[in-house]
Amino acid sequence: MSTTLSKEQRDAVFSNNRNLLVTAGPGSGKTVVIVNRIVHLINEQRFSPKNIIVITFTRAAAINMKNRYIAINGRASVPFFGTFHGLFYKILKNYYGEIKIIDTFEVYKLIKNVLMSYLDEVGDEKVKEVINNISVFKTSDDILEKFSPSIDKGIFIAAYNIYEQYRKERNLFDFDDLQIGCRDLFIKNYKILQGYRSLFKHILVDEFQDCDSMQVEILKLLNEENSIFAVGDEDQCIYGFRGSNPECMVKFSEHFEGGGKLQLSTNYRCPKNIVEISMNTIKNNQMRNEKNIVAFKEQDGGIVVLNNVNENAQAEEISNIIQKHMAGPDKNYRDNAILYRTNVECRSLIDVFIKKRIPFMLLDKEYDFFQHFICKDIIAYLKLSIDLSDKESFLRIINKPFRYVSRLNLDNIKRNIVREDCFEMLKEIDGIPIFQMKMIDKLKKDIHYLNKISLASAIDNLVLSIGYHDYIKEYCTKFKIDLGEMEDVIDEFRQSAEGYNNIIAFLAHVEQVKEEISKHKRNVEEDAVILSTIHGVKGMEFKNVFLINCNEENIPHVNSIENNLEEERRLFYVGITRAIDNVWLCISKSVKGKVKETSRFIKECNIIGGNDANLPFKEGDTVIHKSFGSGTVISINDKDLEIKFEGDITRKFDTSVLYNNSLISKV
Repeated sequence: MSTTLSKEQRDAVFSNNRNLLVTAGPGSGKTVVIVNRIVHLINEQRFSPKNIIVITFTRAAAINMKNRYIAINGRASVPFFGTFHGLFYKILKNYYGEIKIIDTFEVYKLIKNVLMSYLDEVGDEKVKEVINNISVFKTSDDILEKFSPSIDKGIFIAAYNIYEQYRKERNLFDFDDLQIGCRDLFIKNYKILQGYRSLFKHILVDEFQDCDSMQVEILKLLNEENSIFAVGDEDQCIYGFRGSNPECMVKFSEHFEGGGKLQLSTNYRCPKNIVEISMNTIKNNQMRNEKNIVAFKEQDGGIVVLNNVNENAQAEEISNIIQKHMAGPDKNYRDNAILYRTNVECRSLIDVFIKKRIPFMLLDKEYDFFQHFICKDIIAYLKLSIDLSDKESFLRIINKPFRYVSRLNLDNIKRNIVREDCFEMLKEIDGIPIFQMKMIDKLKKDIHYLNKISLASAIDNLVLSIGYHDYIKEYCTKFKIDLGEMEDVIDEFRQSAEGYNNIIAFLAHVEQVKEEISKHKRNVEEDAVILSTIHGVKGMEFKNVFLINCNEENIPHVNSIENNLEEERRLFYVGITRAIDNVWLCISKSVKGKVKETSRFIKECNIIGGNDANLPFKEGDTVIHKSFGSGTVISINDKDLEIKFEGDITRKFDTSVLYNNSLISKV
């Protein structure tokens, strides 16, 4: 038993409540509490380890917690540590005998093949999205007609039906089947349910806020006279897309008879001021337990708001800060984590880091922006403009938009082993009508012209004049995909080409990005800056955290502002509270070429400079501007600050840019 527990931690460890929810803020020592609770139950309450189960949400978390328990109490008496699905597997195997689990790689291939029959190209994220949709549907107890997937309903139904047919024909279970099967077994067989109620006298659940409704239902079925000890933080419930809901924590006593609540309100990780700004924003959520998290550390950390004109400038400034940080003694690249809402945002960072030779590691996966099908299409057009015999590029784009070139004619070109002008090759095929020959000549001329103009003009030409945008519009209409998201990819591609004068130099950069990402595969030993979505760093901590693109429609995400704003706020909260020492909140005036407002969450933080109420200036103050010298503030609001300088020259500035970049100071 640890002798360094705080009073709150001790209250939780030694609680006599049969059903107890421990609301544990970030960095509050929830794992310490769970491990010590187990030690207390076995050593002092004399419960057998076989009567205790500890449920986590990942195998890695289960192994970590088990090892920490063994370090305190030895290997002689170890209870079950595992995931919900690991537990359900054991229960069903005991009842049915052999249980065969469907291979995740087989699932991936199966779903990808279904999607390929509908979509021109299918990326890793789209496959995972459909797999997640199937999982959410299966555990929702909804009927197919009423379920609203995040993709086209017809495509989802086709994927779901083929997947379920494949699984049933081979008598295979997926994780959701384990959950559903266990729930149904308990409902249909009271004797078995009673047996497990007697066996599981103490059920401890980590990250309770991540439970879906069916997992809560199963826990309620088991909870007759035994104990539920749940630890979690509804303010960190960020997996709504998987079915988790903070309601299970807020209404804990309604789900579990006599359920009590205790707080772990001390944050041992973050400095005092970072805890304060995190609380300023999260308190705006309604679906939460009222609590006040305080910092153990008395000193403040660094909180900096960075304003930049666009994502490229933002990446440059962050890289400069990291390089300056590395100039000090005993510094590591891995001290720095750059967090973002969506994977596509890391593109500008990777570009700059490669140029400056800053090592980086993608925590989520090997995400390469240029592997998106839109990027691959645009790159194919560019490649073809410098080499008309590039057969792979020609076959990729010839019908984007549709140009009535038949599959038979494309197969003829594919089989031709001679390396020659693909357009001439197509014209030489027997039976090509005159109108199509004219179209081929014009397209060849238009594509060849791309190599004679600037790269930026070439991209605009192929998107607008050659008709690629028309293809994307038709594609989105056909498959009910958000056109705005696809246009964002095109805009991001435009930005990625900034600074490159010609196609050859840019294509060399694209290849270098691919090589560097492959080189920096996830290697825990490498000293590298961490690049990750906020979802990917849940439960982790870093000395320095950069939260980028803190803009409206980014965080909060445009798709969530209307119906899921509270989860977006929780994401922002999780991002801030990863910081051990310092946090940079980075704002881009322009994201993917579009002007964006500062995120409402920045303003909610109540940081000095975040809004006019907190600015340390007022009308009439004398100030010093770094470039223009002494002047008097004549008007101020949250967006603009107007200063009259010597010689009666009046200038208007962006308030937050002035203050957060230390361009102005009060006399």
